[in-house]
Formats: sequence, C-alpha cells, structure tokens
Amino acid sequence: MPYTGIVLTFVALAGGFYLILLSNWLTAAGLFPKAVAGFEQVYARRPVRATLVGLFTLGPLLVLLSRAGQIPHPLARLVVLVLSGGMVLAALFGTAGLALRVGNGLCPEASLWQRMARGGSMLGLTFLTPFIGWFFVLPVCLCSGFGAFLLTSPLKGEGTATPVAQPVTTTAA
Repeated sequence: MPYTGIVLTFVALAGGFYLILLSNWLTAAGLFPKAVAGFEQVYARRPVRATLVGLFTLGPLLVLLSRAGQIPHPLARLVVLVLSGGMVLAALFGTAGLALRVGNGLCPEASLWQRMARGGSMLGLTFLTPFIGWFFVLPVCLCSGFGAFLLTSPLKGEGTATPVAQPVTTTAA
C-alpha cells in the first residue's frame, strides 16, 4: 500500500495546479476585463503570430530561468528570478484571453465570469493531459499568452471590454 500515498500526492498536485491556473485566469478577467478582452481579440485575429512572438521572446527567458542556479552573482540571480517570474505571470494573464476565447466558443451568451470559468476549465484540463499537455500544450499556450500580452496595448484602449451586468435594485412598493 505504499503506492496509494504516491498516487494521492500526484492527484493533489494536479488538482492544485488546475485550481491555481483557473484562479489566475478568473482573477485576471475580474481585475483587468479590458486587457483580457484585448488578449482574446489577439487570439481571434492572429493566434499564430502571438505564438511565434511568445516563442521567440519567452522561450529564451525560460531557458535563462532554468539556468538561474548557475549564475555566480547572487544579485544577478535574483534579478533573473524576479524578471522570469514576472514574465510567467504576464504569460498567465495572456492565456486568460485564450481561456475567454474557448469560453466564448462554448457559451457566448453567458456572463464574463461564466465564460472564463468554462473556458478555463477546458483549457486547464488539456494542460493536465499526461505528456502531451505537460510538455507541448502548456508551454505553447504560455508562449502564445506572452505573445498576446506583448501584442496587446490595453492601456491605449485597443481592447474592448465586454459589458458587465449591473446589479438590479428593486424597491418595495
């Protein structure tokens, strides 16, 4: 029975990874709906371009991150780790646009958070697919997310926010 603990450990790690991805995408959509809508537009218009831009920019940075332990100067190592962490966070925010794109395809009439939750659930499940999801789909999606992040200028107003439903107030008569 020693294998039961190992199996449950991996199941818990996969579930935690899944929830972390989903919470990052929902948080990005909640905090920056205009930016996430811009990322989604990049995926709608130019998904290959976003992937190539991400591969050529994030790829070398991830290689540098994997070699961060071999950098002799501790301050340079810290700078590499902080910049790489920021790049991965930007890539996660960019993939929120892909999750929204998938959610729009699944249920275009639903609210923003429902589209993000459904699209993020499906996208997260593809990342959990053994080997293909781990070593191909996840890195390519992260690279394309970083490319979408670089290709979108949400501060300039290029992204269009999806309408947010206002709470209904009723008065007692």
